[in-house]
Amino acid sequence: MTTCKIKNSIFSLLLVSIFSISCNGQNSTTRNEQLPKIVRTFKTTSETLHCELLDKDGNLWFSINGEGAYRYDGKLFTNFSIKDGLCNNNVVAIIQDKLGNILFGTNRGICKYDGKTFITIPMTDTLSITSLLEDREGNIWFGVINKGIYRYDGKNVSNFLDNYKHPFYGDKYEKFISDIIQDKKGSIWFSSWNGGGVWKYDGKIFTQFLPPIGYYKTNQDKRATVNTQNNLNFNSDNNSFIQSQDYISDDMIFSMTEDNLGNIWFATRNHGICYYNGKTFISIGSDKGFTSSKASAILQDEKNNFWITTFDSGVWYYDGKIFKNFTENNGLVNNAVLNLIKDNDGNLWFGTKFVGLSRYDGKSFTTFSTYDN
Repeated sequence: MTTCKIKNSIFSLLLVSIFSISCNGQNSTTRNEQLPKIVRTFKTTSETLHCELLDKDGNLWFSINGEGAYRYDGKLFTNFSIKDGLCNNNVVAIIQDKLGNILFGTNRGICKYDGKTFITIPMTDTLSITSLLEDREGNIWFGVINKGIYRYDGKNVSNFLDNYKHPFYGDKYEKFISDIIQDKKGSIWFSSWNGGGVWKYDGKIFTQFLPPIGYYKTNQDKRATVNTQNNLNFNSDNNSFIQSQDYISDDMIFSMTEDNLGNIWFATRNHGICYYNGKTFISIGSDKGFTSSKASAILQDEKNNFWITTFDSGVWYYDGKIFKNFTENNGLVNNAVLNLIKDNDGNLWFGTKFVGLSRYDGKSFTTFSTYDN
């Protein structure tokens, strides 16, 4: 199964229909025809757009499964596809390396773009990539469908977690690494979108963070079977589960970020958001005013305030004390928001369901797409 199909099936379980956004390299927008519009160049049925990268030149990069990658220079969206040398049109991750090259993680390995030509990184062309990171030493880390985590040092490719087995289920659950980040201390974090929780790698040891056994006994993970019921003494009373600060709140983590204090924040599937301060996990939910359970991404702005995107209730702003919610009623193109990115002018860009792309300038939302539902 390809990365595109796996991602679409995962999102279907969460939203009834899959998230979607589309970008294109031509002029236009929904509400103001003088602005550029973001549409599917190849007219695929894909509905998933990712806000990927702000590069060193101030360009924004987006991707759409089956449509390749898109660069926005403030005036136009430019599409890059296999016609231009991209190794595959199913792009799921975009980063920029220390030399300024743009790296694309695809269903057929990793491509490097130097501004003129595309080159496929050797030994990756048969791998289906899910996430990308360049660490401070210049190593490229990437998640691969069904094969764990890889590291490329410029010459050799090493594999990690390929033999990992879940402590409660026994089966392999390293199959979908949704995000990779490196913290201020140099440790690398890997989040799983299919039940593996989070791993922290300090250069020697992988430490895994999972919810407590009560999480599984009360079926918080939503995948109880006859076998797991017998093994875990399954309890159907979901309300009996009490979150502990010694454990992460969910085992499906869509994305992560580190704040200015060094806390690691996690956007979870069914348990809102939480952060790890190096000792304990602090969950933030309805008791604090955050009523969504399905978080997708977290970003801290230059004023140290947080912006949280959700699969079900738009965008949330959090100043550390109070939450404020932004939805379609405020001009957001759709309330199912997959991800976000901030440009050099401080504007926030949100990718949503049904081919939606919204920009927020601190006062109002502007739509850069044709709403396609």
